[in-house]
Amino acid sequence: MNENYAIFAKLERLIDEWCERRCLKPLFYILRDYPLCGELVYGWNVLLESLLEIKDFCNHELTLQERELLLEIIDCAKRKVQE
Repeated sequence: MNENYAIFAKLERLIDEWCERRCLKPLFYILRDYPLCGELVYGWNVLLESLLEIKDFCNHELTLQERELLLEIIDCAKRKVQE
């Protein structure tokens, strides 16, 4: 499986869970930068910033499972930025 596909699948799962729970603050941060306009480093960097903002500002609104998944996605996005 393509790494980008795996990252986006995880991210879409998070977005679906937030929509179901009407968890608006994380949705606010992620939907302004997702989906990516391109898979260049700039796009990944912008997405990474949004993910980090969710971690910093919305952590208390996330379930334990969502926090763990968010950290996985952040690690993947960091690798993409460094490529």
